[in-house]
Amino acid sequence: MLHIVRYSPFESRLLDECLSLMGATDSLLLVQDGVISACVPHIASQLQATGVSLYVLAEDLLARGLCPMQGEVIDMAGFVHLVAEQGSPLRW
Repeated sequence: MLHIVRYSPFESRLLDECLSLMGATDSLLLVQDGVISACVPHIASQLQATGVSLYVLAEDLLARGLCPMQGEVIDMAGFVHLVAEQGSPLRW
């Protein structure tokens, strides 16, 4: 299953809740302010430790002037491919 987190870890605990419920074969996509999670050292380390497949939306990184420390940067076409591959996502 594809999980999509769109909120900053500084304004919501949804990322922690999402990670606690993810299965071993699930994937996580960070969008909107959620991309901040991949750019903060202690949160990026936490994401790496989970071992989940992590994706970060390029357009949202660019809009915020950020560079991720973890995850595979994908564009909108990659986003569409993930949804087509994994089915309807669970949005957080």
